Amino acid sequence: MTSMTEGERMSLLGSRSFAGSAWWALGLVLLGMGLSHCKGDPDGVDAGVDAGVDAGVDGGETPDAGWDAGPRVQTLMQDVNLLDVDAQQRWLVAAKRDGSGTVVQDLATGETRRIAPAAERGAFSSDGRVLVLTHTPGGGNTAWAWRPGDAEASVMGTRIVSGVVLKEGANPYAAFIERTDTGGADLRRVFPLACDGGTCEVETLAHIESTDAVELTVGERFLWLRGARNWAFDTEQGTLAEIERGFTNVVRVSPSVNRFARLTPEWHLQLFETRTQALLWDVVVPSDDGYLKEFSFFDEDTVIVGRAVDLPPKENSVACTSQGCELIGATLCRTWRREGGAVLFCAATDCSGVRCAGSYDLMRSPGVTLFHLGGAIDHGEPALSDDLSTAAWMTYDVSNPAGSRTLIRDPGMTPQWLSFPRRIDTTVFSFVPGQQRFVFVNPKQDANGGAQNVLSLWDEAGVEEVGVVEGTPVHPLFRKAPPALYLNSSQPGSNGGADVRILQRFAL
Repeated sequence: MTSMTEGERMSLLGSRSFAGSAWWALGLVLLGMGLSHCKGDPDGVDAGVDAGVDAGVDGGETPDAGWDAGPRVQTLMQDVNLLDVDAQQRWLVAAKRDGSGTVVQDLATGETRRIAPAAERGAFSSDGRVLVLTHTPGGGNTAWAWRPGDAEASVMGTRIVSGVVLKEGANPYAAFIERTDTGGADLRRVFPLACDGGTCEVETLAHIESTDAVELTVGERFLWLRGARNWAFDTEQGTLAEIERGFTNVVRVSPSVNRFARLTPEWHLQLFETRTQALLWDVVVPSDDGYLKEFSFFDEDTVIVGRAVDLPPKENSVACTSQGCELIGATLCRTWRREGGAVLFCAATDCSGVRCAGSYDLMRSPGVTLFHLGGAIDHGEPALSDDLSTAAWMTYDVSNPAGSRTLIRDPGMTPQWLSFPRRIDTTVFSFVPGQQRFVFVNPKQDANGGAQNVLSLWDEAGVEEVGVVEGTPVHPLFRKAPPALYLNSSQPGSNGGADVRILQRFAL
């Protein structure tokens, strides 16, 4: 789980921002499950269905600190889609699958109440004071703001044509672009803490000439609007400046939003200061007659550019600064952000004749490798702990894609592994926030010879089974203090009917 900085909390509309969003809820059913606990040999342990591990059962284990009441595994709701849980784990928000509305649950008491029509996406601010909900009813997106304690959510806009972003801090605001009666669009701002009685005061910041889909990015001072055309709105000066009107330049904004980079058709990479649009530096990117595959900021002064050539197929990435561009390698790299800082995940394909193999690196900075793995990985990418000290990879033999899997927990010098006879579900594939314990779903045989999914934790001491997942995992959501996983799972409906969604909480 990646924590967001104060300057860039959330974009709630659009498939890129909340792809795979989740949903929510009805009543509270507490399921007291005994803690199944097993610490096995971590080196080369077989795990999963038919793998021969005896999990064992220890009754009466004391739950982790922070979970003073209730069982370690709880079923919170049914037939809902999880949307979000605030960082303090006071409130859970979900959408009823029958479309009847959006509800919040007080996690301390289990009290559940409806606050808005059915929402498709939702997210709390990092301090939990504001919840933003969005829904696409047909002609445009509707957005609401809700504050804990409000009887209902307040409408912010009904014809939104962009993402909704929340600027956090002492006086948070939500910003979005809304279609006007005249066919144009306006950049709007709402201060959610001032909304009341189902309504919000909406402020128009600037008029936008186009209603094309626009991606918003919020910083401490600037709002960035990016689409076919790019603008920067200065919230201190109240001015809107167009950055680039052409279609042939690719524009990215820095993590702080105070700088932006432009890559020209001639492969010139130019870095600008957002406020003045002053050119800070201009370097030439070696193109090798390739085409652009990756383009992102690593930090405020370093930009990563990845290129590819089809015939013969090859890829490479460079890291560019004011001093020029240096080759990272024959690999495509993209930036990840963790609490411990930014890292690069780089993937390459090495071919010899007709045989090809993957090669993967996690880099602390361009050219400085933290972890390396050769072969084929199942999950598409590894998991990485927040402190950057431990990685996890799910690997398999490329000559037998349907065959056995090996899960590697890689602390550097002494990697450990678990073996599975076949592919397993990797929807849950992450480290406990702030820890080196890896979380995954382990398929196990039940007493009747069938299979069940068991949520499991893996650290240097071995594998610990937390509890049974009620169905097939759909949407996991981790929280840090106390460490917990909120998990939507799907069960087949009876007599071929619609599937049933179960929402559980696991204390980690």
